Amino acid sequence: MHITLLQAILIGIFYYISWSPWFTYVGFFTFNRPLLAGFITGIILGKPLEGALIGAGINVIYLGFISAGGAQMGDPSFAGYIGTALAIASNLDVKTAMAISVPLGTIATVLWIGKMTIDSFFVHWADKEVEKDNIDKVAFINIVPPQIVLFLLSFIPAMLVAYYGPNAMNGMLKVLSPNVLHVFNVIGAMLPALGIAMNLKLIGNSFTMPFFVLGILMSVYFKLDIVIISIIGIVLALTITSIKNTNSAAKA
Repeated sequence: MHITLLQAILIGIFYYISWSPWFTYVGFFTFNRPLLAGFITGIILGKPLEGALIGAGINVIYLGFISAGGAQMGDPSFAGYIGTALAIASNLDVKTAMAISVPLGTIATVLWIGKMTIDSFFVHWADKEVEKDNIDKVAFINIVPPQIVLFLLSFIPAMLVAYYGPNAMNGMLKVLSPNVLHVFNVIGAMLPALGIAMNLKLIGNSFTMPFFVLGILMSVYFKLDIVIISIIGIVLALTITSIKNTNSAAKA
């Protein structure tokens, strides 16, 4: 499948939005997730179902993803958008797509580091303007220059890889032997276990673990649909939060 320039541009724009603060951070908290990234990429390429399936597989790898300070284990958004685009264009299965998405996400951390490095100069620029009592200019410095840098370091690389990447991927697949492709499939099958393990490490405490076990029981033994389980989880979360807030207000 050939990815047109317009399709590559749209993928690049959504990748930029996924790291931007626009729409009250809807981009970062929604478009940044590989599941939605895969679905959006699938819509752009005319294969929404395949995109959602590939994005869901990639999302499992990044279940325990967290970006604290300057540390980042990978770029789930780049893996979602570009990994899905290359997989659909090269007609890869979900396991192989998951295997190639990890190095893509890891390489993309260079973009993240570059953005943060450049943004650090804007902080010193803002400090100088504060010393000059140019408070209005500080808002400009905090918004406009960082977004220009983010756009250049996200849209352009994503667009170029989405447009030129399938040719390179197809050429690589022609060279690789069936045994090597089998290794990619095995790695792809193992990666979800890593994501689930990282997620369990985050929720592995006396308060949240019972809810995880409850979800497993409802799914495996009671055969409930995942949507029903999610709704039950939301109801329980809202109820517990309401009780906690009520108790906190009573103590105050």
